[in-house]
Parts: sequence; C-alpha cells; structure tokens
Amino acid sequence: MLKKKLLVIIPTVALMLAPLGTGTSITHAATKEKIETKAETRPTLRKGSRSSYVRDLQQSLKDVKYSVGVDGIFGTQTQNVVREFQVDHNLSSDGIVGPLTWAALDENKVERKQFTEKDAIALGKKKLGNKIVFSGDGRLLKDGKGKAYYNYKAANKDWIEQGGTGTIGWFHIYKDGRVVEQ
Repeated sequence: MLKKKLLVIIPTVALMLAPLGTGTSITHAATKEKIETKAETRPTLRKGSRSSYVRDLQQSLKDVKYSVGVDGIFGTQTQNVVREFQVDHNLSSDGIVGPLTWAALDENKVERKQFTEKDAIALGKKKLGNKIVFSGDGRLLKDGKGKAYYNYKAANKDWIEQGGTGTIGWFHIYKDGRVVEQ
C-alpha cells in the first residue's frame, strides 16, 4: 500500500520541479521556483478569463508595443488588442489566445531583440538618406509571407524646416534591408 502512495507522490513532486520547456516563466506557488512553459502548455484565454496568465498575456502585448492595461482581467480592451495583434501577424482574428497566438507573441519578442526599431531606422536612413525622420508605433508586424517589418512614416527634415509636413511616404522596413514604399 505504501508503494502505491509513493508512486503517486513522486511523479507529482517530479513534475513540480521539472522544467516544462522553454518560453514564458511562471512561479510555482508552493516552491517559489521558476518553471519554463511552452506556448502549448499555457491555457487558452478569452474574454472573461481572469488569471496570472491573462496578466502575462497583457504584459507580453505591452512589451511588443500594443496599448493594453495589465490587470489580469481579459475584458473588451484586451480582446480588441489581441484581435489587432492577430491581424498584424496573419492569424485568425478571433480574439482568443490559443497556442498559435502564444507562439506568435513569443516569436515577436525574440524577433524584436534581433531586429530593433533602431536597426530598422538605420536601414531606412541608409536607403533614403540621413535627412529623413521616421515615425511609427514601433510594432513589429508580419507580411503575408511571414516576414517581419516595421511600418514607418518618413519625413524630410529640410521640408519640415520650410514649414511643411515633410512627409515623403510610408515604408515597410525589413531586416534584410528592404525598404518598400506603401
């Protein structure tokens, strides 16, 4: 009888202590130990959800330049921002955060570290000249082929100094150096 109880307890303890993979960190309440989770192990979230996972979702959206409050409550604002993120990343815009949306958020964080706004602006200036000022919302978006880009309005400093808007157009700036006018 004792062996059966140990067999049940040992796997549970081992599960609590073992890392689950790579991805978002969560803290186990009993041990205060950080455990890594994969997108696939995080719960599906939707309007009405309330949890630390919702707080993590909101913080992740904020980290990748989406304007959302971080309160752990998946309300209308969070749902709308999730839909916006999904559209920007060529996902089904249902406002529900499942494995594909979690994975896209994780990927966006990694890509933002590899291809920063500063990198994009440097590429834009190389292509369009140093007298150009770029402005945008700082979001790293995905095109239909899954390629990441920043969308910036470009303005000429000289034209601005002469009293105009200076706007020369909107451009997608890609990591590979492409600067594509929209």
